[in-house]
Formats: sequence, C-alpha cells, structure tokens
Amino acid sequence: MKGKLFSFLIFPIILTGIIFISKVSFINIAKEDFKCLKCHKGSKSLENIVKEKHITSADQLKYLIRKGPKSGLHITVPDKDLEKAIEYLHLKYNVKKEKTKKN
Repeated sequence: MKGKLFSFLIFPIILTGIIFISKVSFINIAKEDFKCLKCHKGSKSLENIVKEKHITSADQLKYLIRKGPKSGLHITVPDKDLEKAIEYLHLKYNVKKEKTKKN
C-alpha cells in the first residue's frame, strides 16, 4: 500500500518538474533564435564585435552590416533578423533633430 501511494505522489511531482524545465528552456531558445547566433559564436560573438568596433547605436550596426567590409557575407540577412540582433544587443536608433530656420 505504501509503495503505490508513494509512486502516485512522486510521479506527478516529477512530471510537473519536467514540464516546468522544458517551458523555461523553450522560452530561452525562442528569445535567441535568429540567424546571427548560428555563425557568431565565441570570440566572434555579437557582443564582442560590438565592443571591438565601438558600435553604440542601431544605425551604426545597420550601416556596417549593409555597407561595411563584411557586407557581402550579410546579403542574405533579412531585416527581421537584423532587428532581432538590435534588440538582443540593446541598441537604440539615433534620433536626428531637425534644424529650424530662424526668421
């Protein structure tokens, strides 16, 4: 009797733990699931490149990817993935102030 009661209590606890762990790991994978992270690993990670190149804004990153020295490698990177990379790196766009003419 004790064996059956024990197994009825342990099974739901283990099952709940497995479901919880799988949901947490799925959330982390979904956050970082974009094309850039497939190639940019280790010393060539996005964080390291931003630090080495002194990239401080989303505009700088977009310019380097689209018109920089490695732009040929990044031709197939869709804008959607570029936006995800900008979010991932917590970069902001520069807001240009318009100059007004004094009358």
